[in-house]
Amino acid sequence: MTQATEGFGPDLSEAILETFEVCEECGTPTSQLSIHRCPDADSVDEPTRDDLDARIDNNSYPAQETVLVSRTAGQQSYAYHETDHDDTALCPVSHDGLKQLSRTEAQAQRYAPCQFCHWIRSANTSAQEVAEQ
Repeated sequence: MTQATEGFGPDLSEAILETFEVCEECGTPTSQLSIHRCPDADSVDEPTRDDLDARIDNNSYPAQETVLVSRTAGQQSYAYHETDHDDTALCPVSHDGLKQLSRTEAQAQRYAPCQFCHWIRSANTSAQEVAEQ
């Protein structure tokens, strides 16, 4: 499986877990879990198909890399997840029933990049570039 990080800069997946508390219900990282409220499904808009298509079109990571998609029955999933050096989802959200696909296969099945994974991978890339200077 392809890795999203190559050991440059901090391991953000661990740093996030050390810095923030992660809600066991919704997976949201927060600085104070005691004041966190999970998003209400009625008040949070699902991304539109246009939003998801834009995420796919703007993704510049290699098509042949392996990503993870949720295959949990009865659950609506629209995002694929980047992987870390342990071949697990890069974001700290709890994921059950993940299946490996190439990025191209995931996108063909209308999965879009997980925005949290994308943010972590971008931050790791920026840290790597700074370390190389």
